[in-house]
Amino acid sequence: MVFGCLNPVAAYILIIVVVACCVSSTAEDEVTVALYSGGGCWEDSVTASENMFEWMGYKVSLLDADYIDDGSLDDFRIICFTGGDMYRYADDISSRGKKKIRDFVGAGGAYIGICAGAYFASEEIIWAGKDIPTETLGIFPGKTVGIIDGIAPFPKYAMCRVNVVDFDHPITALDVYSEWILYYWGPRLIPAPGTDVDVLGVYAIGGDPAVVAFEYGAGRVFLIGPVPDIEEDSDRDGTDFADEFDDRGSDWELMRKAASWCLKELR
Repeated sequence: MVFGCLNPVAAYILIIVVVACCVSSTAEDEVTVALYSGGGCWEDSVTASENMFEWMGYKVSLLDADYIDDGSLDDFRIICFTGGDMYRYADDISSRGKKKIRDFVGAGGAYIGICAGAYFASEEIIWAGKDIPTETLGIFPGKTVGIIDGIAPFPKYAMCRVNVVDFDHPITALDVYSEWILYYWGPRLIPAPGTDVDVLGVYAIGGDPAVVAFEYGAGRVFLIGPVPDIEEDSDRDGTDFADEFDDRGSDWELMRKAASWCLKELR
């Protein structure tokens, strides 16, 4: 920048204004993820997701049920529920807190649900053939059904192959046709008939939806049944869970594109 035509005082003021504007712009553009870490959370999944979102360049804040019930979500762009116990999520967060999450997403926020977080988002949860009588978040118009014995009967876990079925969607417009992802009792994601939900990937075993994306009001939602935050062949997730398996490549790039789509950076 050239200040040859300005006197020293004017030049100094201009520098201060430019710096202030740059700082303000950076602060406004910073993405903060609200990562649920309350009762029922699987600690390894929370740790892995925190590292994953920081790898994406986002700031992460850990929230519990009390914060969701009584605090503000205004400073966040994404709220994420990871693997864990969906019944505890539903039980610990009050009706007021659930409405706050729905309002957050409906007003333009983003929701990412992984495994238990996907169960929690649905209108109906079916576990081992039985309806779970609990108040869900209810932003996914359909039901979540688990577990998938053909992949790993309870209480086992295993790697599963998820086949991409929508190559036109920005999230799955990748140079891959399938992803190998950890399966840890995650759901089938069954949209209700006639609803506007994009099925992006299906379980190779059974062919049921494993990955979905859709709009909720002015916001966006991404749900995935298996657990892509856990890195089986890398220690960058901060955990050693399932390191006995071969990931056959990281799933974090898929999640990066999911987060970008939820933030409307990808159309």
